[in-house]
Amino acid sequence: MSIPVKIFQVFLVTFMTIGLLCPVSGAEPRELTLAVGLGLAPYNIPEKNSGIETDIVREALEMKGYRVKTKYVPFARRIREIAGGEVDGVLTVNENSDIDAFLSDQHIVCENVAISLKKNNFKIEKISDLKDKGILTFQDAKKYLGKEFASAAEASPDYREISKQELQINLLYGDRVDVIVLDKNIFYYHRNQNEMVDITQPIDISHVFKEIPFRVGFVDKKARDDFNEGLKQLRSSGRYDEIIKKYISK
Repeated sequence: MSIPVKIFQVFLVTFMTIGLLCPVSGAEPRELTLAVGLGLAPYNIPEKNSGIETDIVREALEMKGYRVKTKYVPFARRIREIAGGEVDGVLTVNENSDIDAFLSDQHIVCENVAISLKKNNFKIEKISDLKDKGILTFQDAKKYLGKEFASAAEASPDYREISKQELQINLLYGDRVDVIVLDKNIFYYHRNQNEMVDITQPIDISHVFKEIPFRVGFVDKKARDDFNEGLKQLRSSGRYDEIIKKYISK
């Protein structure tokens, strides 16, 4: 018995609609390769392929059906990677990064702070209050922290920059320097890892620097939009805060 043409057409349209609405289970997730700067723990930890930023980006994209492959490169080379078409996106960028990409919503906010031992009773309410203190900070801080900080650094009786930021913890709690300047999450992370000095000593944290928001840059607009949606879900579910607490405790 033959099927009437009109009935067959209705069946075909219905079948195709169901197919579009219900993708085949087990379909392979789309892979995205993202350039990540060689590590600033706890944000990115290359040897563990993890970190606050890495985990947030990976999990937000996984929520939208992507698989993330990280490509760790020197920090200064990240922009060249995406400009040269070597990757699908790049971490830790913002509007000042001079990058041709679709920028996501803010996914992390970094804040540098000035930290001193409470017993010294320093009154640090603005950047210029650092000028008569011994300062230990990260490499190229005078370039990244602005003119006011550069002036304070020039006036400081003992200004030093070091590449290994975990050593700032030793020298602060060892009372070998007046003030250390670094990102607050980097401070908490390395302090919690430290077993060389007495980290129970009370400290003062001075919030004299502006917060710096960061985004993810994507080659593809849809991937950017999907990431934004995944990031919202990550925040609303409480998982975003869980990731941060995994790496730092105050």
